[in-house]
Amino acid sequence: MDKSIRVRILGRDYPLRVRDGDETLTRDIAAYVNDKMVAFREAHPEESDLTTAVITALAIAEELYATWEDEDQAQAALAEQLDALSDTLDAALSDAPSPETTAP
Repeated sequence: MDKSIRVRILGRDYPLRVRDGDETLTRDIAAYVNDKMVAFREAHPEESDLTTAVITALAIAEELYATWEDEDQAQAALAEQLDALSDTLDAALSDAPSPETTAP
């Protein structure tokens, strides 16, 4: 069931509907966005709310893309390590004597 909450960003309240259990996450995300917008606003007080929102959205999207890139690189490194381990295991198993040849 959905729940109505209000979050405050740049001094404005925004009503939102969230699923049960998502309220804390949504409030945390709104606080993060607000902090980013406030920081931009403090550095560029002459800019409009729209410009502040767009530049902040671009900055957050850039962070997200960097995180995705880091994750992709970590997954690629893990895949390489798993392939190397698999090759090592295959080599060890092919070099091991078979049970039939070691029986008395």
